[in-house]
Amino acid sequence: MKQSIMQYLALGLLMLTMSLTAIAGDARRVRVGLAWQPNDARYERVVLSIEAAGGEAVILPQLRPAGFDYDSTVICPKYTDEMGVLRQEYADVVKRDTYHGTAADEILADVQAVVFLGGGDISPTLCAEPQPWHAIQEEGPADASRDVSEYLTMAYCLDHDIPVLGLCRGMQMLAVVSGAPLIQDLAVFFDEMGQKYHYLHRMQRDEKGNRYYIPHDVTVTDTTSLLYAISGTGVIHDVPSWHHQVVGDVTGTPLRVTGITTTDGIDLIEAIERTDKHFALGVQFHPEEAVKQHLKGEPGADRFMPLDEAVAYFTALIGHGQQGRRFIPGQAYRLSDTTVYNKTARECLGFFAVLGRAEQGSLDGAAAELSLLLNLFERRHPGRHDVTIQEVARWATECGWFAHAARHWDKAPEPEYVAVAKSVLGGNRVLPSGIVEHDCMEDLAYIETDGVRYSPYQRDKYVSGVTVCYQAPVHEHKERKFGFRKPSHWVFYSFPAERSDPFGSLCGEGCGHENCTSVEEIVR
Repeated sequence: MKQSIMQYLALGLLMLTMSLTAIAGDARRVRVGLAWQPNDARYERVVLSIEAAGGEAVILPQLRPAGFDYDSTVICPKYTDEMGVLRQEYADVVKRDTYHGTAADEILADVQAVVFLGGGDISPTLCAEPQPWHAIQEEGPADASRDVSEYLTMAYCLDHDIPVLGLCRGMQMLAVVSGAPLIQDLAVFFDEMGQKYHYLHRMQRDEKGNRYYIPHDVTVTDTTSLLYAISGTGVIHDVPSWHHQVVGDVTGTPLRVTGITTTDGIDLIEAIERTDKHFALGVQFHPEEAVKQHLKGEPGADRFMPLDEAVAYFTALIGHGQQGRRFIPGQAYRLSDTTVYNKTARECLGFFAVLGRAEQGSLDGAAAELSLLLNLFERRHPGRHDVTIQEVARWATECGWFAHAARHWDKAPEPEYVAVAKSVLGGNRVLPSGIVEHDCMEDLAYIETDGVRYSPYQRDKYVSGVTVCYQAPVHEHKERKFGFRKPSHWVFYSFPAERSDPFGSLCGEGCGHENCTSVEEIVR
């Protein structure tokens, strides 16, 4: 009874959220495209998940290569073999030309993110290094019409940095388009490894020939990843699983592995992300199945991850797909094709990665530094809409807060710091618990709150929007130099953490805090 009440409460809250979103106007809702596939029944779970996260689900039309022949939505037989697999010569054309000459621009013009659904096997001829068909008759035939459409759609999204979420087969398509191979069948793979496979990723058929989702845990391998930002944990429990293929080695591709599961002593890839994109995440499991079972009150729902944890994947996708909004702390900056200083979005991302490392020298420190930088940008530019990463990068170079920022443009970023920068710019603001005093306290001479002077170390005296921080002149402390050649000051505002950084907006002329001559007399 308790579980039933909780399910109804969760459903009620989600429905209220959806109703309020609808009242606010559909124009404000992020339109999430569902990559085309011929089985309409598969759409239901993802539509429910997108709507539960506050987005609008849009079923995308089929994409077809220029010059290929179709009978309605089915690619003509000459393009496939007897098992429905796309013939190699035509797969090579798809990989070479991708979406060029297709209707991709028109089809994807009105969506801000795309979900790639689960389903059958992908034609192995589409892999960067073609693989043989696994020859498991009960898994065939392949669906080359869907394979081609999804390959073209995925390629377009990645090239245009449209946020994508790949679910099971969708993750495998992300891998294939990115150049990674697939393990064609887990049972065969385990046999080749000399191991017995116990079907822990999809139940074997019962006496009626049915198969069902099975729960297992996923270990998150990277705390700077999108997966960790979404799950907030090192182990994701009870994900719904239904698959017999997995992504193989991602070496030499722009992918990184961010989640694994250990099955009978063998590590299998459960999550991948593109390191060069704003949001390109693939998970081998099915959060949308958990959403459906919880919302419909199905009897087996409590076997799987909680409703809020499952919806979080779609909430994150929608958050990264939003455009034309005010950027406030905790939200994301948009990567675009426009340039500042003739810099691309990727170069700007590298700039922030180098800047974060130079300022702090650790991954946690870089995350905090960039989080504070974005907060300051928003304080100095209130009410701005549709801000791009290039504009923030230009401001960081010119604002004077980071005195040597311009030196970092030509330095090579390290991949782990790029991941941190991408995460923070994607909306994951943090002040890690290990960093109590992010900014150097020795840079401050004193603070004033309501006209009373205090030591900068008196944390309880900081009041957001009231306290004025006065910088110290250049001085030596513990054999290091701190302070500034010319005294300056600013109004403190709190960072969203229990112990805040003394960071704020630089005062303008006439703010009433100009008299700081006594700073020169401060002796540390």
